[in-house]
Order: sequence, then C-alpha cells, then structure tokens
Amino acid sequence: MLSRALLSCLAATLCILILSHPILSEETEYPLTISDSAGRTITIPMPVQRIIALSTDHAEAVMMLGDGDKIVGVSDNLKSKVEIFPSLKNKQGVGKWNEVNFEQIGEIARQGDTIVPDIIVLAYTYPDKPYGAENVAMGLKPFGNITVVGLDFYKPENLTQDVQLLGKILNRNDEAQDYLDWLDSSRTKITNAIKGDDIPNVYFESNNKGGLGELATYGMGSGIDGMIRQSGGINIAGDLEEMYPKVTWEWVITQNPSAIIRIQSSDKIGWDRSASQDTTTLEGIADEIIGRAGGEKIPAISDKDVHVIYWDMMFGMDSVVGQTYLAKILHPDADLHPKDVYREYLKFLGIEFPEERIFVYPPLDEN
Repeated sequence: MLSRALLSCLAATLCILILSHPILSEETEYPLTISDSAGRTITIPMPVQRIIALSTDHAEAVMMLGDGDKIVGVSDNLKSKVEIFPSLKNKQGVGKWNEVNFEQIGEIARQGDTIVPDIIVLAYTYPDKPYGAENVAMGLKPFGNITVVGLDFYKPENLTQDVQLLGKILNRNDEAQDYLDWLDSSRTKITNAIKGDDIPNVYFESNNKGGLGELATYGMGSGIDGMIRQSGGINIAGDLEEMYPKVTWEWVITQNPSAIIRIQSSDKIGWDRSASQDTTTLEGIADEIIGRAGGEKIPAISDKDVHVIYWDMMFGMDSVVGQTYLAKILHPDADLHPKDVYREYLKFLGIEFPEERIFVYPPLDEN
C-alpha cells in the first residue's frame, strides 16, 4: 500500500500537471440560446453551416474565425473588395448593406422545398433602421427557419463581446480567444506608448457633401469618438449628442483643433504610394481642407497637421490597426509601428501585407 506521504506527493504532482496544462474552451452545444448585441433573445437550433453577411465587418469577423467557406451570401459592396475578400467575389448578392433583398436571402436559404435551420444572417443592431437586426428578422419571418443575429463590431468598446458571441455561435471559441489576445496586446501597446503625452483636440470629418455649412462628423457614442479617446485625443464633436452630427466650418474654427482627420475609402487594401490616381485624389482632399477660408487661424492647418486616413481599417475587426495609425498621427514621437500591426492582422486572414501601399496621407514616418 502506498504511504500517505507518497499519495500526497502524487496528488500534488497531479494538481501541478492539471494547472499547467492549457484549458481548452468549452464546445458550443446546440440548441444555443443567446442574447445578441441588439438585446434580442434568439435560439440557434443546430450547428451553423451557412452564413449570410450583410456588411464587410461581419464577413471579416467570420473569415477571422476560420469559417469564411460557410458564407453563402453577401451584401453587394463586398464583391468589389476582391483583395480583402477574394473568396466572396462570386457569392450570391443579397442587396445593399442598408437595403436588404429578403426574397434573395429566402431563395438562398431554401434547399428544395424546405429551409434547413443551419443558416444565420449577420446584421447590424440599429433598432431604428430598416437594416437593423430586428427589422431584418421581421422581413425574413415569412420564410421561417432563418435566424438573424445582431452584431456590430464597429464600436471598439463592444468589439470583445461581439467577437466572443460570434465565436460561441460558430463553435470557434479558441479562434476568437486567439484574436482577442492579440487585440488586447495591441491596445495595451498604444496605451503605454502615449501615456503622459499631451492630449490634442481633433476634428474628424466624414465628408463635405453638404458643403462647408453641413460637414459630416462623429459625435457622442459613435465608434470614432471612442477611438479618438483611446488614441490619446479629444474629439471636438464628442459633446454633441447626435451620433453623426452636421457642423459648419465656422464652428470647427471656433473649436481650434490641433489635428484634422478626413476619411477616404478604397476597394483595395490602402492606396498606391507612388504617383497615381490615388495620390492625386488624396492630395486634392488635403488641399481642399487646407485652403478653406479662415483655416490659417487653427493649429491643425498652420502646423500642417491635416491627414487623410484609410477608412476601411477604422471599424470592425481591424479597428485596432486604425487606432494605432490614429495614435501615431496624434503622437508622432510615440513608439508605435502601425504597419507591423496591420501586417499581423492580415496574417490572421491569410492575406499578404501590401508593402507598397499607404494608409495615411501624407505618409507617416514610422522609423
């Protein structure tokens, strides 16, 4: 018979082995009842085999977790972004991201005369919009067996819970945690790099389609407002209660911003660095802002701190890339290397980083 001392030793050794061994995430069990990010209680009856993504954010999240091959339908705008979504260019379109074609989704979902409930539709929450999860679910109700899940991904403060929830739904809990560990590490690097720096006032412009009397910006509660704060800046529109307010150029001047950021999208990953249509367009945007009447009165223009930033990295799964670039703009001496962060992110998606592209204009000095 083993002695009490030997048993104690064996027990202690077993405990050490158990504690030192990584604990695997729990497998998702179905039927799965959850509360989505829209606050809706939904039940997913069986493992998900088919996914319809109504935005680039949703498609990118699914691909990040390793289930891109399950996407069977996409909003039309995804099909033009072939560099980031090469596998989706021939997928069935289901209308615009903000104008969903319910009949097309029903046709994709139907297999023969029935709809097997292994399909989900990923939509934004937006309770007051026709393309919000609740209204999309109502539009698909006549077809039956199609579960709509409300997830946003566009607010940095909610990104972790959105990713965890999607990981649970798709039984990709380990993949979700791998991404979240990288996300937390990347955010921590930003926080440490800008700690103790001065906090500049920032004006972030979406577009000027309404002219200088109706400039589109980002107010309280918007994803950009949160990102500016987390990047070590103060959003001059952060006290405006509208999430997406319109302001005048005269008002911007009174707020005396130290930096001006303007967004610009692209169907590619970033913009060509060399002389091209890209650089001509970007230079034109920057020059228009710099040349606005009265602009010489504010530090952003007098100090040449006007930047155009690649819009597609500012929201969703790669938002920490945009946050790193934004922090580098606001704190140019910070020990931050945005290209490295972007390179790491694209590696998650299995996409090679485009070395000759830029993501901020004028290009940043990252040395």
